[in-house]
Amino acid sequence: MACKSAIQCVPQATREEELNVDVLIVGGSVGGIVAALELKKYGYSPKIVHTGPLGGHRVLVDPSQEIQAIVARANELDVEAGFFDGSYVYTNGVRYKVKYKHLILATGGADVPITFPGSTKVPQKTAEEVLQDPPNGLNVVVWGSSEWGFKTAIALRRRGNNVVVMDNSAYLRDVKYYEEVKSRLDFPIITSARLTGYKSGALKYRVKTVRGKEEEGEMKVDLIVSAVRMVNPYVPMKMGYRVFYSFELNSLVPRRSVYGELLSVDESGRAVGGGNVYAVGHLYGAVKDGHVVDQGRLLAMYIASKDGLEDAGRVKDALDKFLVRLAVEANWLYNLGNRLEKGTDGTGRYVEPNVIDVPHWASYWPQLDELEDVVICPCDGTTLRKVLDEVKRLNNVKELKVKITHEETDLLRHLKVPKVSFGNSVCAESVCIPYAVIILGAALAQRPSYFIYGKPQMLYEIS
Repeated sequence: MACKSAIQCVPQATREEELNVDVLIVGGSVGGIVAALELKKYGYSPKIVHTGPLGGHRVLVDPSQEIQAIVARANELDVEAGFFDGSYVYTNGVRYKVKYKHLILATGGADVPITFPGSTKVPQKTAEEVLQDPPNGLNVVVWGSSEWGFKTAIALRRRGNNVVVMDNSAYLRDVKYYEEVKSRLDFPIITSARLTGYKSGALKYRVKTVRGKEEEGEMKVDLIVSAVRMVNPYVPMKMGYRVFYSFELNSLVPRRSVYGELLSVDESGRAVGGGNVYAVGHLYGAVKDGHVVDQGRLLAMYIASKDGLEDAGRVKDALDKFLVRLAVEANWLYNLGNRLEKGTDGTGRYVEPNVIDVPHWASYWPQLDELEDVVICPCDGTTLRKVLDEVKRLNNVKELKVKITHEETDLLRHLKVPKVSFGNSVCAESVCIPYAVIILGAALAQRPSYFIYGKPQMLYEIS
């Protein structure tokens, strides 16, 4: 099996066996390790199967002493490099039909390439890739003003690279972290940027000024590093869980309870029942990095209480304390958790929002004719043009003009959209599907999930 990461993976096996575990933890993130250590105290024998570095992306740049200590304790656990496809575990040339009592998804997220006109011509790597073998002496653009983006930029600057941080957001994505490190930053930060092309080693871009005008710029660039992270929904989708767009995470995420228990969705769109599959960590658990350890401990307590090994009252008290902390320190994620469990405004149904930002699409809202060579599947290079041609065919139109205006609102409401499919490779289902449907949602003013599951039939009807 060749698996450098969850999105660079080709599961292979020469024989098949069975594997029985009480708790299978997929992914080697800090949240998964913490949950495993806590579950072991209750008498469980958890098994961790992971790709990529143990401890996740955060061990690549200045991990805290707490993180280092947690990762070091992983040697107390049953940990194995491997890949889980929703049914089978692939490791060491064997495909195991796995049976488990509980399944924890601690896969976190995946760095994804950014896309813009001409992006296939520019040397580009993700932060996770470049930090495992950092270059030196290059002119580097780091795309992303999140904490992860700044950490990546600082690490590359220390290696002697000339660094510029850029983002299409008008504001820094993590102001709190920026305030902590701004005294150490000796490189430019450019927000409200739109990349327009790359030729002969020069990156062209436009920057929107405070007065709403655009100024053009150009810089010599040897490498673009994407620090954009998305949820990898591969396993939930394989297991039949529906995923929905969250603007807070710029990702597709499954419905789940506040404990992290994944929820099924009935025909009416309501989240129903609980099961034995859980999510923990930064993006799946929808928490900030500083909350992951507490969340991992809480999840272990909850699983133990379901099996009669922990007092339910103690678990509820621990949940209340955790939610209070989350509400104070990351209220936007606290609200997202409530919507994923209880539905929008407590209705039980999750109203998928419009796409308001696409950080891996290095642009804001230019016209569609400027975007046709934008790549929407970095696994095989599929461009937006291919999907737009299918939209034109479905709607029997020669030209698409998508504008959010009063006159065209009805057209957008009734626009027929195709289902997106890029085959069955791990990369296609991990990256291309969520990547493409978010871009298409933004470009065509549609809900991203329409491109996966189909648009409700009633929206096609014109009275």
